[in-house]
Amino acid sequence: MLWALQRYNKRLKKLGKLAGIQETSTSYVSRHSFASIANNMEIPVTAISEMLGHERLSTTQVYLAGFKKEAIDEYAERITSGE
Repeated sequence: MLWALQRYNKRLKKLGKLAGIQETSTSYVSRHSFASIANNMEIPVTAISEMLGHERLSTTQVYLAGFKKEAIDEYAERITSGE
């Protein structure tokens, strides 16, 4: 199974380069992006949880809470840097 994840991540990086994306692309980044976009679109957490394959809703809630903290940190950085 590890080889499949490695192959997936390698192909994501290749796609990222082709698309001109400079940030590192990994399976974690793609899942993070997917969940963040779904959450911002106000898709129910239960649906996001199912789409991510989480067995427990609490796992998804913790996952999404981390995203909100990252967004808050980014906003604070923007405010303090004057952007």
